[in-house]
Amino acid sequence: MSGRVPDHVAGIVPYEPGLPAAELERNLGIRGLVLLASNENPLGPSPRAIQAMKDVLQGSHRYPDGGGYYLRKGLSEKYRLSMERIILGNGSTEIVELLARAFLGGRNSAVVSDHSFLMYRMAVQAVNGNIVTVPMRDFRNDLPAMAQAVTSDTRLVFMANPNNPTGTYNTDTEVRQFLERIPEHCLVVVDEAYREYADAPDYPDSLPFLEGGPEIILLRTFSKVYGLAGIRLGYGLSGKEIIGTLERVRSPYNTSAVAQAAGLAALGDRDHLRKSVELNRKEKVFLAGELARRSISTLPTEANFLMVEVPGRTGEEVYRELLSLGILVRPLAPYDLPSWVRVAIGTRRENLLFLAGLDRIDRGRG
Repeated sequence: MSGRVPDHVAGIVPYEPGLPAAELERNLGIRGLVLLASNENPLGPSPRAIQAMKDVLQGSHRYPDGGGYYLRKGLSEKYRLSMERIILGNGSTEIVELLARAFLGGRNSAVVSDHSFLMYRMAVQAVNGNIVTVPMRDFRNDLPAMAQAVTSDTRLVFMANPNNPTGTYNTDTEVRQFLERIPEHCLVVVDEAYREYADAPDYPDSLPFLEGGPEIILLRTFSKVYGLAGIRLGYGLSGKEIIGTLERVRSPYNTSAVAQAAGLAALGDRDHLRKSVELNRKEKVFLAGELARRSISTLPTEANFLMVEVPGRTGEEVYRELLSLGILVRPLAPYDLPSWVRVAIGTRRENLLFLAGLDRIDRGRG
């Protein structure tokens, strides 16, 4: 392939999701792998969403609604925005790719925060855009520094709130002051994949940011609190002009009929949403407390995961030792955090198994 692949594509390090759980279990000779690597909802999907998916399967020989009319209508009613201000994606990551494709032609640049979601960099690199990386401050997005990094060539600024993999967040005041400093030629991408889990009193209500000020797009997903990661469904909220531009580069039928039906049903199941948030809130306190009792450092989180420090060894080593015990976490070397792992907050049983696994490998080192 030498000479065929452009340098900017050849330089992309592929995202590594790892082997399927069933294959890992087969390789390890175990059953019941504890899955704490991908920030999934341990309660699974809403029962309503499961039934909705079953109901549409018999029509799978037909193409889906190319515009996702009913789901966008449901989202329109939820957020009181016109349907023209909503776009659906095959996961919110597809919308990240659409943004790069639509706005980064001609070697324009994008500003990203260090230790933020890898897909931002990958999407920019895939279109041969320039990436400007701004260091974090205390593992939080340094919004003043990110605003200062914006130049006349900048077209996109990616800001995750809460951030993955740190779990940290930026306050309402910080975000407002940041947006005031962004020039008109730049689009701010606010990735809120974990916003439903955030309960800090100064966490921003970002919908008002869509009106006035710089152009922004809010990215949200059904993969996390709604428990629908397997169907790949996300969406973006912005102005009509921004959404219209993204529609120009969106592939037709990019979200399946199954995903659209599940998303619409999940929106209506407030009880499942409440249970999911309450479980995470309770188990977050429990897990962080148990780790602190073991003198293991974690970052405060507003998401459904904890970033856990493993001093004296690497995150990769801890990942492999826990995997041998049937517990799957995420090592963070790809995020330039080699002495940390990310651990999704599970059920009480899953969290206890993780803690027992940590205790066991710690005793093995003694």
